[in-house]
Amino acid sequence: MDIEDLYELIPELICNKGCYECCKNFGVPSRTKIEDERLKKFLEEKGMKVGEAHGHTCPYLDETLAEGGCSIHPVRPLICRLYGTSPSYLCKMGIMPVRLLEEDEEEEIFHLYQKNFF
Repeated sequence: MDIEDLYELIPELICNKGCYECCKNFGVPSRTKIEDERLKKFLEEKGMKVGEAHGHTCPYLDETLAEGGCSIHPVRPLICRLYGTSPSYLCKMGIMPVRLLEEDEEEEIFHLYQKNFF
């Protein structure tokens, strides 16, 4: 199993255009070594630098982007992908995927994440 296989277990969440509430309130997203390596490679390829949080805003939030505000969207970590898709990480703005993860699915995702990527 690679990290992309794990990400495929998470339902797609389509945020409201212009909403960056989660990106503004949680600081730098946690990530594993594998996710950090993917992020650094992506930043290097895009000519970007590793970001530093200011307050609670994610350093990779860019509200000027047409496709949303996440400048690292293709390599965003698990916690960013999981937000809004499970009972434990419901979106404060009420956005949900077509099908919310069940608690046991969320538990399995975290089990696989810890087993394979820590």
